[in-house]
Amino acid sequence: MRVLFVSPYPPAKDGIGTYTRVVGGSLTAAGHTFAVAVPRPLEGAPPEVIGHLGDLDALTTAIARFAPDVVHVQFAVPAFGTRSRAVRRLLNRLGGSVPVVATMHEVTRDTELLRGPGRALYRSVVARASRVTAHTGAAVALLARLGAREPVLLPHFAAPPPPAARKPSEVRAEHGLDGARLLLMFGFIHYHKGLDDLVRALALLAEADPALAAEVRLVVAGSVRRRSGLFRIMEAVDHAHHARARRLARRLGVADQITSTAFVPDGDIAAWFGAAEAVVLPYRRAEQSGVANLALAYGTPVLGTDAGGLAELLAGSPWTVPPARPDLLAAMLARFLRTGPHTVPARPGTGLDEVTGALVALYRSVTDGR
Repeated sequence: MRVLFVSPYPPAKDGIGTYTRVVGGSLTAAGHTFAVAVPRPLEGAPPEVIGHLGDLDALTTAIARFAPDVVHVQFAVPAFGTRSRAVRRLLNRLGGSVPVVATMHEVTRDTELLRGPGRALYRSVVARASRVTAHTGAAVALLARLGAREPVLLPHFAAPPPPAARKPSEVRAEHGLDGARLLLMFGFIHYHKGLDDLVRALALLAEADPALAAEVRLVVAGSVRRRSGLFRIMEAVDHAHHARARRLARRLGVADQITSTAFVPDGDIAAWFGAAEAVVLPYRRAEQSGVANLALAYGTPVLGTDAGGLAELLAGSPWTVPPARPDLLAAMLARFLRTGPHTVPARPGTGLDEVTGALVALYRSVTDGR
């Protein structure tokens, strides 16, 4: 099977790009071949990247040379930015000559944020795809309302990225965190992710139990996602949110309990998840969370809200609270830190091999008879 992914891809800093790389590696291990068309020119691109959406003529020629059996679009508006419409133009050029599978990573969040134009964009991609997948039941139901024929629930795999280049003790020492009990908020900083709620929760914890709070440090491991074109407005909103959260931490007296690392290189990801006692996801909106799946793969407990798709992902967990409730979040943090050790239950059907097998079966279903 020859698969062309239309997706961000490393070294670009994007969670969907990392997702595509892991899936591509799993397909290769299973004897398949893949190539990637990225949204825009990518400095230092690996050999599997054969073109970008900014030059559709060259990309179309490269695709013809690669001769894919199936095209798999890994779609979310933030991942493509101003190149979102170019995805539709590329699919028009292919003209049905190659079957298309589309995985919609953020359909509920994108359509809530962009409203009518967002729904129109998703309908246009759905209309050009042979099959459409999403990671949560709510997203699958929405895709059906947007015109998808029998959309498929394909769980997000729980598989870690490349192994650690450093030990947890090394990243702790670098940031002066030896001996502290670490809570980790990992990934791009976005105003829907509730960093300000977590800052308030830390302050409430310090007020209720100063001794316990003194043991705890929050590591904010991530940065604001860079955008292009008109989407720089969204980048500015996220920067403003981050600045407000930092000011709030200073005003509430918990700034010294927060360490920011900016973007984490691949070799340090495992070290931070290993160093953390828990990953905290105080999200106000969410469709799915690659961070939560990453934590589960590493065996790191997840403390989160039941916003959107997190309710499905964390169903049955005692470590969830409603979104935008710093008081309940603080109480949950205290309860977690006072008890333990905590184990992470396995989630059947989310192993990388299982997800890859389901994906290959889907590819075969759209290529049969061609």
